[in-house]
Amino acid sequence: MELNIHAGKRVLYKHDGQWLVGLLSRRNPEITTKGLYLFIVPKEFMELEDKDTPFVHDAELHDIFFEAQPVEDWMRQYHNLMTKEEYITFIEGDEFERAIEQAWVSDGEYYYYPVSKYTRNWLEKQPFEYVVRGE
Repeated sequence: MELNIHAGKRVLYKHDGQWLVGLLSRRNPEITTKGLYLFIVPKEFMELEDKDTPFVHDAELHDIFFEAQPVEDWMRQYHNLMTKEEYITFIEGDEFERAIEQAWVSDGEYYYYPVSKYTRNWLEKQPFEYVVRGE
């Protein structure tokens, strides 16, 4: 698997035990005895130029999820983007086929990691309010 890591890339990162959305900063990474740390612009400052950001968070390389994908227009148009509650209703319904289902958690703009358990309990614990279904 090839990693595409660059300044401005949308990522998930762990901060104070929570997964948050941000952008990789242009600031130089740091190598410490605990690992390689990258700096991340928090979501609330993503519209600013990197140099104008009042602060950044640091995250160790293994606490960053790099595989964010944008939600495309066709996903919205064909209702592949669903609220978490809509998706829970779907998986609890008769049309749901676990063996062929593919879905990812989403913030409505990007989708991130795959749904690993198709249960209400697992989905309600996720920090995002949307789910993107595969084709």
